[in-house]
Amino acid sequence: MSAREPSQRPDGSGSRQVFVLDIDRKPTLAFEADDLAAAQEICRDADLQADLTAFTSDGVPVCGPNSALSLRAAAQEEIAAFRHAVERAPASDQPTMTFLIKIDGVMVVTVGPERG
Repeated sequence: MSAREPSQRPDGSGSRQVFVLDIDRKPTLAFEADDLAAAQEICRDADLQADLTAFTSDGVPVCGPNSALSLRAAAQEEIAAFRHAVERAPASDQPTMTFLIKIDGVMVVTVGPERG
């Protein structure tokens, strides 16, 4: 699937949902999943969790050992930011995840939807 194509469920039954992972009540990461159960599974991924503990934002770890994580459906502005990032991402068969915060050492190409 190209990053520029509309997201579809693998069975072709329609659009996927955008979810946001809040860390310590701060919207941090947006991504797509078929449903809440699939989104929860993505959040339990060991590699993702390792990345979240390794990344920093303004010198502070994105996710510490005592951080509170919560998953929810994305708000409209978060969906727009996610779609904006997907449109600009290189084509890939891998899922796209978008940080909604600044990550130290990562060059940001765009941070939000263009306003016309």
